Amino acid sequence: MNESPAAEPVVTAADTDEAQEASTRFGRLRERTDELELFISGLLAFALLAVPGYLFDIWARSSLHTEGMYFQVLWFVFSISVGMCYVMAVALIAHLTVRGYWIGLVGLKSHFPKGIDWDHLPKMGPVSRAFMRARDGGLDGSIQRADRLATMLFSTTLMCVQTLAGTLVMAIIILGLAMLVGALCGGSDTAATIFVGVVMLALLMLGLLPLLLEKSIARRQARGRPSERQQRVLQWVLGALQRIPLMRLIQTMQLTIQSNLRSQFFIVAYLGAIMVAMLLGGLQVAGSVKFSLFNRYQIITGEAVDHGMLSAHYESMRSAHDQLLPYPMIPADTISGSQLRLFIPHRPQRDNGVARTRCTQLPGGRNDVEGAAAATAAVDCLAQLWTVQLDGRPVDLHAFVPMERRDLDMRGLAGYLPMAGLAPGRHDLHLLWNGEGPERGADRRREYFIPFWYAPE
Repeated sequence: MNESPAAEPVVTAADTDEAQEASTRFGRLRERTDELELFISGLLAFALLAVPGYLFDIWARSSLHTEGMYFQVLWFVFSISVGMCYVMAVALIAHLTVRGYWIGLVGLKSHFPKGIDWDHLPKMGPVSRAFMRARDGGLDGSIQRADRLATMLFSTTLMCVQTLAGTLVMAIIILGLAMLVGALCGGSDTAATIFVGVVMLALLMLGLLPLLLEKSIARRQARGRPSERQQRVLQWVLGALQRIPLMRLIQTMQLTIQSNLRSQFFIVAYLGAIMVAMLLGGLQVAGSVKFSLFNRYQIITGEAVDHGMLSAHYESMRSAHDQLLPYPMIPADTISGSQLRLFIPHRPQRDNGVARTRCTQLPGGRNDVEGAAAATAAVDCLAQLWTVQLDGRPVDLHAFVPMERRDLDMRGLAGYLPMAGLAPGRHDLHLLWNGEGPERGADRRREYFIPFWYAPE
């Protein structure tokens, strides 16, 4: 009995018209893509360069009030956001440059469709002319390459931004859960750090698992052994990864670019851009803390200035560059009144850890006292961390009071030192924090020298 062949699908005129309409619609969309790229790049490129400054101000003010995991959350949000702005701005400026070059080539093509007229280059010798002509792709080739490069830059920029944004969201979730775990464990930062480490290790293993399973399947198939179970596990892992919105968002774009370029070069460039973006925030912070990242001060060195005068010690001289330097400070370098106000900032990230061990009167380093006794407890604790001398004579910190400075966005101790009996001229304040601390590390002993000149009216 003969079987009848399968019926061929009938292509109707309506199907043909629909396909042509879709092709035409895609063509119109493709023509508008260049305009949309230029619009988006021009709108965002230069505006993004101003955003990191605002982010830095917000982070600098907020980081002075936090410690532990709270500080880590703020730092991660700041570093990722700043890196994302810089990478996107630089990439979009590069895209604008390439797209502008492409526009110039298109304009030349419209006026000079034949491209370079080699016969009208009399000053170019025959050898040079032959060499350049053999390597010239013509206007059409240059237009195509410029168009392709601009599209690649734009798409890769979007991929980097999506990756950084997804990393930021994931980090906030992980750090938020870590803070919850730390709170359930009595506010322990150690428990929160262990939780973050375990989660990061699990995510790393989840990312490497498909590669390991593929190699295992290939080895089993090469030996003629069944691999159905490994294939099911691999499909389950891939399905789990597909449930992550970020993976679905960038998958098509990434695989398209990766498959049409040299794969290893693309991965290195892509991951390199992500790493550079995450380091830019730290570079901006280092540039704010240091007087200059690149200098040749071989005489007036940093050590010399530390024992001389720093603008961060004088309220009248402080600027935005001193925002991350919460140093002890006095109003000005010249004092004419009968009292000298000395303000010693309280920095939770630095003071809280030492207070937990030094301030035994505060359980766990927390001041839970109410009323006026809370002020006394705060002064008694910080008085154990600081030693102050004026011209070599000790200053009693128990006469200081807690103070909130909204103008400096800081809290700390404030005291008024009497100037009576001091001769006009130079005098020196010497402050020592955690004098019993180590020479290195976050809890190392720190010295501050504040010279001033007493000039009574």
